[in-house]
Amino acid sequence: MLQTDLSLEKLLFNLNTLAELGEEITSPKDFTRVVKSALYMVMGSFSATKGVIFQFDSDRGVFAPIASKGLGDVGAAHVKLSKETASALTKHNKPIDLKKGEHPVETLGEAAGVLEKLEARMIACLVVKDELLGFIAINGKFSGEDFSVYDCQLLSVMAQHISFSLHSHMLLMRLMHKYNENKGLYENLRRIYYDTIHAFAASIDAKDSYTRGHSHRVSAYSAVLSREMGWSHEEVEGIRIAGLLHDIGKIAVDKTIINKASPLTSYECRELNSHPVVGYEILSKIKFPWKGIPMMTRNHHEKVDGSGYPDRLKKTDIPIGARIMALVDAFDAMTTDRPYRPRLSFREAMDEVKANFGKQFDPDVVQPFLTVIRKEVRREVDNPTIVPLLQEQLDSVSLNRMLEGFPVA
Repeated sequence: MLQTDLSLEKLLFNLNTLAELGEEITSPKDFTRVVKSALYMVMGSFSATKGVIFQFDSDRGVFAPIASKGLGDVGAAHVKLSKETASALTKHNKPIDLKKGEHPVETLGEAAGVLEKLEARMIACLVVKDELLGFIAINGKFSGEDFSVYDCQLLSVMAQHISFSLHSHMLLMRLMHKYNENKGLYENLRRIYYDTIHAFAASIDAKDSYTRGHSHRVSAYSAVLSREMGWSHEEVEGIRIAGLLHDIGKIAVDKTIINKASPLTSYECRELNSHPVVGYEILSKIKFPWKGIPMMTRNHHEKVDGSGYPDRLKKTDIPIGARIMALVDAFDAMTTDRPYRPRLSFREAMDEVKANFGKQFDPDVVQPFLTVIRKEVRREVDNPTIVPLLQEQLDSVSLNRMLEGFPVA
């Protein structure tokens, strides 16, 4: 029952304040700003001149001020409560009037001294699900009046609103902490994952003294070409990894065969040509976060006219990633020294690509590959990938001459 001297005007004011408080604490604003606004509303409702909201800091085991008014710097006013005191306050479901001695002040332990310095008159505990999240402390009314039963009820409702806000923020902070922990673990695993893949690539290239870095170049060329073809970031990352691992099957091939300078025997050819299948068998047992890596490895020596190996696939039966890799793998092989011949010039390599346009190489892959080279020569890209590795000086005029008469897809 409301006190008879409670005016309708005051009732409406307090109801309006409660509505504003509810709206404020559920807003997406900065949490610090929300808590300060909530404290100011509480103080304004009771004409208090000093107030502070404490929140439990689980890392330090103390209640620390998160908002204050009229008290200057209260940053050091930390309150430490015993488990017994915290448990008792959790069960105390109405504000405590320290002046009336409704709750023995001495049971507050260290908190009593701090609250005395803050000239606290009323304490309202912030409790959710039997957990003491913090408390509000305000001094007496500016008018000197006592706090009525209705005042205590109003303060209790306000504290409940603020409790829910603190609880939501606490859950969010815990979630963010877990997220950051998991993100850190993910990043560590990702680094280990990539380091392992790069180690595999290095071990593959180490078998061939003539092509050190081949896997890394194929990886880089595949990534820049697929990006030019409009692939998504995730798809580009997948073919980048496939490029690093495309020759992993060579670890099962005798090193003398890989580095042989004279023509290979039929047996040696079969051994060398088995590496895509061996690579597929190895990689198909790994659960990659990217699609198609085992098949790109298996089919990177297929030709669009069906004369490639190991499956003699034609045209679009060959995965698009394998068609990209078939071009850049051959291009890098042509433009680097091999056991059986020195590297070809860029012009000679382009003549080979032109001669095998639509036969070995997919026209729909060759055209964007040429576009990438044109852009790099014209310096239309910030970080060129292919041209800097060619050991040749190219300009737009000479490039246009080299590419004259190139078939159109």
